[in-house]
Amino acid sequence: MDTQKVKVSKEEFAEALFYWLAKQVNTKTIKQTAKIFDLRDKEQKDSSETEELFGLNLKNKRDFNKLVEELFALNMWLVVRACERVFEDVDKRDECLDIFHHLVYQRLIEGTGENLGGWMKLMGAKYIEYIKAMETEHPAGPAWVLVTVINKNLFGKVNLDAFVQFNIGVYVAESIKALEEAIKQYDIE
Repeated sequence: MDTQKVKVSKEEFAEALFYWLAKQVNTKTIKQTAKIFDLRDKEQKDSSETEELFGLNLKNKRDFNKLVEELFALNMWLVVRACERVFEDVDKRDECLDIFHHLVYQRLIEGTGENLGGWMKLMGAKYIEYIKAMETEHPAGPAWVLVTVINKNLFGKVNLDAFVQFNIGVYVAESIKALEEAIKQYDIE
């Protein structure tokens, strides 16, 4: 049984992608995700303990900013990756992604003083880093290399805690799966 797809313009589709991104990288969602991934023994927890996500202290401004920056870049790339995997019409996909990037820049980046060209180069460098990781052969699969890159970006070196590596992998896999399923619901004109 086929479900009816929602007909949208490229602009409306890019707007939907923007809202998905905004939902993933806001402070409230990051803190909620931190609680989901907190693997410490519940008996050891009390209200004075720090909130953590992937082992980073969310009450430490430097750690929190590092996490937000990496999650922002990762989620931007996940949007691009999901679109690349779902769209058959490359020209339409690229138009939608251009609109999406401009929306993100106008609504989130422009006020920071970063110019569009500089920001696009920065994002391009992150995308290339993630793509190279996904193209690297590894016995555990290419996603393992990607997760290791993200892990290293967050901690400055690879955090050898297997739970950290696993949780990052789950985050990436579930996010890409959800995005692909959402994208398949649209019929872009």
